Amino acid sequence: MCVRMNGRRKVVVDTNAFFIPEVFGVDIFSELERLGYTEILVPAEVLSELERLRRKRGLKGREKRALNVALALIQKYAAETEKAREAERVRERRGEANGGASGAGGAAAGGEMRRRIFNVRILRAGGERGAEKTEQLAGEVGENRRKSTDEAIEEIALRERAAVLTLDEDLRRRLRKRGILTIHLRGGSRLEEAW
Repeated sequence: MCVRMNGRRKVVVDTNAFFIPEVFGVDIFSELERLGYTEILVPAEVLSELERLRRKRGLKGREKRALNVALALIQKYAAETEKAREAERVRERRGEANGGASGAGGAAAGGEMRRRIFNVRILRAGGERGAEKTEQLAGEVGENRRKSTDEAIEEIALRERAAVLTLDEDLRRRLRKRGILTIHLRGGSRLEEAW
């Protein structure tokens, strides 16, 4: 089965990919934008994994910084997405209240949308959606953490018809066998797609 993306290009982001900015100095969001992706899907299992790592004792220096940067990036873009959704709801209400006179040019005219704001969604495998509290999720991942996270990534990629950004070569190989487009770090300096 070959998974193709329609309309908005979606990408599921694996845990390890969130470490790319700090470890390799590559802005994954700019790179994903360069590749044409506008919707970032973060499995709840990935958030659980990051929170579990945050509580791990002995995490120091570069690893700790990379983890904090990863969580901050998710929070930043998820907050921007929620702001954009709320602004859209307000525009829709004003448009209805004014008989539809407000038009779509408001955001662009105000200069708010100079750069693309990613739509970042937190998803759970099995179809459950929504931003869950990461503290609640952290306890849900057992000893088979890596396997269940990979399975969730695969399930969401198939369901959402999305590519997957990961550094995990075994996962990339498995996803390609299922016809899922993968994105990986190339030469330590840019992201590249591969079937």
